[in-house]
Amino acid sequence: MTIGELAVSEPLESQDPLVEPEPVLVPGDGSDSLAGLRQQAQDIIDEVLSGTEPSGEHLRAKLRSSIARHPGFPELALLEHLMNRASGN
Repeated sequence: MTIGELAVSEPLESQDPLVEPEPVLVPGDGSDSLAGLRQQAQDIIDEVLSGTEPSGEHLRAKLRSSIARHPGFPELALLEHLMNRASGN
């Protein structure tokens, strides 16, 4: 099965029987929904990185690090960045 540009393989098994496993996404054929999500994430990233206030440089540096860890996947970079912010990292 495919979702967006990613094909969905069998879900990962969870150690907790109450937690529904998430599907594993792998590259697949193209789709407008994933392309749209990627574009939205990239637009948000571009907006954040275009900031010039000195007080935001630390956050911009952390976002650039997330981007470097997920080249070509701005949605994953943005997700990682937001999750790190929420956990106080």
